[in-house]
Order: sequence, then structure tokens, then C-alpha cells
Amino acid sequence: MRKSRILLMALLSFALLAPNFAAADNKPIEQFWDQGPAVKNVGGYTGILVEDAGRITGRQSRMIGMYYEQKNGAWVQKEAFTCQTYADPKCANADNVWYDAVLDVCKTEADSNCIIGVTAIKDGKEIPGKFVVNFPEKSDFTFKGDPSVKIPDGGLPSIWTFDGITHQGGDKFLVFAEYFHPGGYEGGKTFLYPHQFNSGIFAMSVDKNPSYPDIRIRAGKADSSGKAWYANSPTMGCFVIGAHDGTTGECGLAWPLPTAVRYRLEIRTSIQLTSFMHGRLLDPTIKISTDSAGRQIFSVEGGPVSVPVLNAWVKNSDMPKGLYDYLYAMKDWGGDFLYDDKLGKGRDSVQLLQAFDQYDESAFKEYLWWLEVAKDKAVGSKSMWIARTLSAQEIWSSGTSACLSDNKSLNGIVTTNANMYISSPPVFNKEAQSLDYKVSSPHFDENGKLNVGNYNLVLSSEAARCLYGFSKAPISATVSIVSSDGTSQVATTAVTEKNGWLYLSAAGYTYSSPTVRVKLTQEAPAPVPTPTPAPTVVATPEPAPTPVEVAAPAPILKPVAAKKMTITCVKGKVVKKVTALKPVCPKGYKKK
Repeated sequence: MRKSRILLMALLSFALLAPNFAAADNKPIEQFWDQGPAVKNVGGYTGILVEDAGRITGRQSRMIGMYYEQKNGAWVQKEAFTCQTYADPKCANADNVWYDAVLDVCKTEADSNCIIGVTAIKDGKEIPGKFVVNFPEKSDFTFKGDPSVKIPDGGLPSIWTFDGITHQGGDKFLVFAEYFHPGGYEGGKTFLYPHQFNSGIFAMSVDKNPSYPDIRIRAGKADSSGKAWYANSPTMGCFVIGAHDGTTGECGLAWPLPTAVRYRLEIRTSIQLTSFMHGRLLDPTIKISTDSAGRQIFSVEGGPVSVPVLNAWVKNSDMPKGLYDYLYAMKDWGGDFLYDDKLGKGRDSVQLLQAFDQYDESAFKEYLWWLEVAKDKAVGSKSMWIARTLSAQEIWSSGTSACLSDNKSLNGIVTTNANMYISSPPVFNKEAQSLDYKVSSPHFDENGKLNVGNYNLVLSSEAARCLYGFSKAPISATVSIVSSDGTSQVATTAVTEKNGWLYLSAAGYTYSSPTVRVKLTQEAPAPVPTPTPAPTVVATPEPAPTPVEVAAPAPILKPVAAKKMTITCVKGKVVKKVTALKPVCPKGYKKK
């Protein structure tokens, strides 16, 4: 799979101070953290941790101005700087700017790109959230953006409470919402508007310990590994880093979310959320409106889901051959370095914990190899409430850019408790004449029992017609679950189309890697009967009856796969080919 182009590194000094929370029997899986392979201080080991929460809450606000140079025909990192405002020449003049912009709480009606509020819904009753405090309360890396280039301000996560709602660790809930723009450079002008929106609601408590670090970023000249900046990630069982007063540090500890409660997040933004969303929600609903200032008011609601967690380590030489060949062919790779012998032998010099950050075909293929390493068994299941938009890379790789990337509105959301899935809308299967959606998780939970799956797709009817070449006639569908061996599973499914949206759901199926198969059909317009001419009265004893044409039953038409086209796109010396139903070049590229 693709990894982030910038390496996010948990600094080794932090790990050495870490108490062994993972070994404590009374700690929930939400506080699990990986402590590396059994073999210590030896390179040539790779691990995997697939879970979403830390990939979101580890992205505190930061802005990094990145400079590149060409070596051997490729653009590589040369130098990086942290900035507290985009107006700083170190960022304004950079080749590209990496930023994570966490949304603050709205304080006045004039505030944009902020959280309006959070609501808990229990037994049909809505309980408004109460803002308590930011967490951390301060950071050296919050920043001022620039509306002219659509860079939002980078603020701080927030803690909320709900009257009468508690969890195992207390009554605090962390709300985290952020816009993200990645690094990377291929020459030419870089557009700086956000590539992705990420959000989550987490049950939490605050712990204090002198060993907990604050948020740290080290930026400067690129080192021997080609990386110009590093940032620490949450560790020691924490899922979010707090502040440090010089004596004591703060840590956010995660707890299971109450399962009988739905949660709603509402934001106000001048940077419209468009394209497509995915995440970890049960029975999601989305509402979008526009205020008098033209800003988008966006809300997403759903229940939490329990997601299996995959974690495993393997000596590189003992990897499945497909996984070994795949990883060693990567030129741009990263993760959390738990050990580095500094001998410069690439993967054979390090103990590297990989974390999946893309949900596409490439990641899915790699995940199936890791299931083999983990013997198809999870280390536990975390409760999660997460919603995010597709990244530009995920839209590009899915081949759906013609129908999704250029739209000015949100086209749908897909949510599941599968540990790994394809985040874009389902692909059209020509042979089965169906939409196939891939999901995967360990077959067994930590106790050896079967993991059970759920899946929800909400897709705008207009986007469905664009993606699959349908007419404007009503759409009907059936949903089935097909196991990896081709056999059908029994599952609870539902399909409806109302108010311009197509709703599909499936639940009660088992893993490892089933396919959710959706067959969509449309009724053709019924042919209009030919009018019967008026009979002519003839003076005969027995006039012959005039035949009347009867309309035939309307045929059921299966969707026909539209023919895909390929175009060539160029940006400077970079050439890319795009294949899709209606191919368009990505932003910054021109059609050749």
C-alpha cells in the first residue's frame, strides 16, 4: 500500500520511558499500543497495526513548509520548516505545504471552519453537548491559515460532556475534526486547499505522568533517509497527546463508547465538504445546508461500531512471498521506527511498524497478506465513531473522479465495521452485472469466535446514475454477501431509494474477505399502446371485431457497463494516463 510521503516517527526516547499499559488486564482494547516484536534491537522486522483512531487523533495542528530538489530524475525532500502562519515566507515560498488543521469550537457567528456543536441521542432524546476545554489547552504548532488559498486555521481538539451520558472512564468525550493537505512534489504549482476532512468522537479520560511528552516536531535539512521532518505520535497507550508543563505531561486515554447512543457532529465551514465520505458509523445520516454568508453547515450522525483490530509482527525473511516482494519494491515507505541500526540497509536495518492510511485496492491486497501473518485473528475490537472524506489519492485510484471529484456537493457515504475496506463507491462487475464492494477483517476475534460484519452505503441517486450509466427511471436493487470461496452467506439486507438518495445496508455476515454484491435494476418505460381506431358499422349480419394491441409487460433492464476511455495528462515532465467512463485530468494536469 501507499504510505504517507512524510515519515511520522515515534521518537525512540518516548518508547523507552513507556509503562506497559498493554499488559494490564483491566485496560480496554481502546488503550492497546504496539510495543514491537519479541526480538529487540535487531533490524529486519516489520509489523502492522490496522486501526483508525490513532491515525486521526495523532494529527494535531501543524504547518510544514517543504522544499525539494531533483536527484536522479526524481523530486526529493531538501529542507523543511514549521510555520505559525502561512504568511511566513518559509511556508509562503515553499514548494509544497503539509498541514493538519484541527477545527476549534465556534465562539461567534462570524467564526468559520469550526465546530458548532455535538449532540448525543439516547432513547430518541437529544442531549446537547457542553464544551469543557481544549485538549491540549495549548500547542506550539497551531497556525493561522489563509482564506485566499483555502488554508484553514489550525486549532485544538476539544473535550465535551453530555448530561446523563457516561462511559467506563468517566464522562468526557474528545471531538476531533481536521482538514488535511499532504506533502509531496512533482514540479510546478501546488494547490493548497485541503485534500481530506477527518473527524471522530471518542470516549476519553485524562491521565498525567512525567513520562508523557508534549507535541514535538523536528524539521530541518533532509537526513540520510531522505526525510526533512519528523513528528511524534501518540504512544504509551495514549490516543491523543496533551500538554506538558515542564514537570508533568498529559495523555488522553481512550475508552469504549456507549453503544446505545448515537452522536451528531455539526460544523460550519467556508471550505465545502464535497465528493464522498467513508468511515465507522452505524446507520449514518448526513445533512447539508448553506447559511446567509454562503458557508456550508454540515452535520453527520450515526451510532458507533465495533471494529476488529489487526496487529502482527514478522521477520522480513519469513514474510509471505507476495508481501515481501510488494514491500521491498516500494521506493517511498514509512511508518513508526522502533529500532534503526543506522547501517543504511533499508528495511533490513529497521524495526518498522506500518499503519495503513489508504483504503484502496493496493492497501486491500496488502492487508490480505497480513491476515495470513496474523493467522486470521484479531487482537480485539475497538468501538469507533469516525467520518472522513475520500482523499484525492483514493478518488484518483478508484477511477471515479469523473463523477465525484468535480462535484460541488457531497455525493454519499459508505460505512462499515470491517477492519479493511475499499473506501470509494462499489465497482461495477460486468460478469455478474452487479456493484461489488470489498470488505475484510480477521475471521476470528481475540477469543476465537467469529467476527460479524455490517455495511451501509448512502449514495445520491444522481451520482449512482453517473457512476453506473443509469437513466432517470427509478432504481431497485438486491443485496447479497458472497464469501471468498464463492458461496453465498445469509445476512440481513435492505435497499431503498427516497428523496434523491439510494440507501443500502447489510449486516450479520462473517469475514475474512467477503464481497457485498448489489444488483441494481431499472424498469424501462412501458410502451404506449397503439390507439384502436373506431369501428366502422357495416350492414352485415356478423361484423368482424377490430383487433386491439395490448402493451407487453415492461422488461427489466440490467445496467450496461459503459465503455471506459483513456486520456493522457501532463504536468511538466510528469505524464499520467487516466481511464474512466468520463476521464478528466487531476488538478494541475493538462490533457495532452
